[in-house]
Amino acid sequence: KYMRHTLISILIFVSIALLFFAGFSNHSSYHQTLIFLPGTQPGSVVEVDSVQNCKTCHHSASLSRPVSTFNDWSGSPMAHAARDPIFFAALAVTNKYEPSVGEFCIRCHSPTGWLIGHSLDPMGKNLVGTDFDGIQCDFCHRAGNPLQPDSSIPPLTFPVPGIGNAMNVFQQSKLPKRGPYADTNNYHPTRQEPFQKTSDMCGVCHDISNPYYAEDRIHQQPHEYSPLERTYSEWLMSNYPAMGDSGTCQSCHMQTTGGYGAIIGSPYRTDLRQHDLTGGNTFLPDILPEFWSNLNVDALQAGKQRALSTLRRAAELDLTIERFNDSIIASVRITNLTGHKLPTGYPEGRRMWLNIIALDATNDTIFQSGKYDTATAILQHDDQLKIYESHHGLKDSTAARYNLAAGGSFHFALNDTILFDNRIPPRGFTNSGFASRLAEPRDYSYADSQYWDETRYLLPSNATHITANLYYQTISKEYIEFLRDENIDNEYDWNNWGEKLYNAWAVNGKSVPVLMNTVTTTITGTDKQFSAPVTFELLQNYPNPFNPVTNFRFSISEFRFVSLTIYDIIGNEIVTLVNEKKSPGLHNVNWDASQQPSGIYIARVSSEGVQRTIKILLLK
Repeated sequence: KYMRHTLISILIFVSIALLFFAGFSNHSSYHQTLIFLPGTQPGSVVEVDSVQNCKTCHHSASLSRPVSTFNDWSGSPMAHAARDPIFFAALAVTNKYEPSVGEFCIRCHSPTGWLIGHSLDPMGKNLVGTDFDGIQCDFCHRAGNPLQPDSSIPPLTFPVPGIGNAMNVFQQSKLPKRGPYADTNNYHPTRQEPFQKTSDMCGVCHDISNPYYAEDRIHQQPHEYSPLERTYSEWLMSNYPAMGDSGTCQSCHMQTTGGYGAIIGSPYRTDLRQHDLTGGNTFLPDILPEFWSNLNVDALQAGKQRALSTLRRAAELDLTIERFNDSIIASVRITNLTGHKLPTGYPEGRRMWLNIIALDATNDTIFQSGKYDTATAILQHDDQLKIYESHHGLKDSTAARYNLAAGGSFHFALNDTILFDNRIPPRGFTNSGFASRLAEPRDYSYADSQYWDETRYLLPSNATHITANLYYQTISKEYIEFLRDENIDNEYDWNNWGEKLYNAWAVNGKSVPVLMNTVTTTITGTDKQFSAPVTFELLQNYPNPFNPVTNFRFSISEFRFVSLTIYDIIGNEIVTLVNEKKSPGLHNVNWDASQQPSGIYIARVSSEGVQRTIKILLLK
């Protein structure tokens, strides 16, 4: 009798456990997720509408109906998020080491494909039809508020804990379509969805953390662990949310226009959001037609032009000149005019840098920093080069798990730490606010409320013309080569994505850098007599992290004795680089750390009892 009761208890426990785990796939017998997260699950919604259904009424543009919603969308990177060969090449590399994370990646790039169960194969081979339309009509116009799901949303096994990690919620049926307006008179039923006018909607896929490294991904908010992208958090911790509708993501990336939303029944609106979803990717439109047929090439190129315009209004550039004795110091200030870091988004291959050119009286170039060779796609590194970027990497334990080298890494979906981030914060930045979202600068510093960065350059004394150029590049040569090399003999690279991407990159301009802004200053005879004091400071070394050489710049205001010393993290002196009297102005000195192990070091400049210190990171 005792054994019978024990057996019954075990059977009851097992049954409850099976029901519980069945909830992880939302009680579906064939739709599953490799990494379960709260939100609407695959198999719980009716099959999605094709974009071709929407095109019928949302494609026309004329003098009387000047908005072509479908054409604008079809030229956007969002429409091709599931066609992007960069995505597929990176997905193949991820699957090579951790296939389940690959399934997580598909959630954002093909959300409708994920919803109907086509991502259980994490390589993306099961995506078909409208799955390849990426962030498409039916996805946005069936989405609800994840934090306040209404009755038309299928019951959730667990409530969504916070905005991010593609934890979307969707209504079960294809109709009514959700939109921002209440006064619609459309061919199909509609309902107003206030959530679609908020940045929270964008944040669902633009605040991403690696769920593999969460302590409790079911209940933790995404911003609380292992950051991969923090664009939404950057916006949330800025001044822009206080601006209302004019400060949302849509206000920049879906600007308003006047027109008709559809060719049937739609009233004329003055606040119609363009569906161009413009970002800063100027490379993808050029290569997509080499991978996919029947694309609207004109729409893609129109989208590229919009991206160029977006980049060119993202920053303000100022150049000032100081002369002290025989030194010319050019101070370049970049002011961030966006609602997030500049640049933002996924860090792999994306970068922004300053190109400084000085000419003499005969118009010969006598100085250049940040020179880029378009033929080789090589950004030449010099002692004063300034790049704005984020470096992610692997800790020792994670690197050992995957048999990879610890430190800086392009393994985006495996990385578990941020080593460096000097991207310029937005207006309203505070260190505590950004740190609360794991979005703070790393090994670089900005003061609270600072939304600009200033870099000083030491130039030849015979310079007469100085030009500062600000460039942005979608994808670097180093990352393209990484995707090619990591996919050699990779069984998960089912379409030879790595090599095909490299070839397309090579014949389409190698991701030509975009000139975001430029300014030129002429040093006149009057300017040459100008004398300005130089403060005592130690600027952040560059590059940082570095391997094995880095450059230090320090300034002094008068002739004095100066020492520059490197210490390890526990205070042991490693080397003294400067120990002599120096003239007023900006000084440069290099350190070759070939003989030192990887790690954090301290650089300290001292003069007459005053000290300045910075942290530096050597990665080998």
